[in-house]
Amino acid sequence: MPKFNRSVLLYNGNAGPSTVDAVLRLAVPHLAQASQSLEIIQTHSPEEFETACKLAAKRADVLFIAGGDGTVHSAVRALSTIESPAPLAILPSGTCNDFARTLNIPLDLDLAASELINGEIKELDTGRINGGSFLNFAGIGLITDASSNIDPFLKERYGRISYFMSALQSMRQATPFSMHLKIDGISYAEEGVLVLVMNGKSIGTHNFPLATIDPADGLLDLFIIQTSSLAALREWFSLAQPEVATEELEHVAHYQGRSISITTDTELDVDTDGEIYLKTPLDIEILPSSLKMLVPKKVELLI
Repeated sequence: MPKFNRSVLLYNGNAGPSTVDAVLRLAVPHLAQASQSLEIIQTHSPEEFETACKLAAKRADVLFIAGGDGTVHSAVRALSTIESPAPLAILPSGTCNDFARTLNIPLDLDLAASELINGEIKELDTGRINGGSFLNFAGIGLITDASSNIDPFLKERYGRISYFMSALQSMRQATPFSMHLKIDGISYAEEGVLVLVMNGKSIGTHNFPLATIDPADGLLDLFIIQTSSLAALREWFSLAQPEVATEELEHVAHYQGRSISITTDTELDVDTDGEIYLKTPLDIEILPSSLKMLVPKKVELLI
């Protein structure tokens, strides 16, 4: 018996023939098997996607989104404007697929679809930022420079490696900036080349298995890389090691909070889930358990 009465699959028709073919060939058979009715919708612009997302989320049991982090960001932004939307499920088919990594969704579309239809619904947090929404992160400084400097040709040819190439170029040009923070009502003054407010655990395919970062804990994690030195870089990448204690770091500052405001001396661009359209100052808050998502079941180890 099908698990879902009505499922909707949304995908970007501009993603490229190979991506579209992979979604339809590998994912659709699993979704069709699990659904009494499966509706497949192709869109060709961000505006068309968000409109289709809102309409589909009102009538479906589950809304499958095939795409990368930008597509997922658009879906979350659209769903945040309607009441009680259908659960969201990510079929990762982008360059980095960072929030899919946070949720341990396989990057292989065949496996992803199979695990999702046998998965479970979880209530996850989202972030509200200047009246909008984000799911994975909001960033200032190096991350916006790296995103802006990516060569479209290199991105198409080398995928996620192009992000690292752009990041290295941006690091050489980085200049620290001053910021004023207010976290849950307490003020701080900091200086850095990169600010990240994280709800998810992965950025640019780099995973941070810190126990403090949990998209269902009602908290945001804020990291500040204070310089572009090699010592700061080593500390940043050391966060991928679970035994590292953030309070012992010398070049990376770490805060947690439910409400965060960030003011910079000059107006700076802001990257939200890989999309750049906001500027500082920022008012950010966590919205606990505000989004239902279909995720793979955790594997219980038998000892």
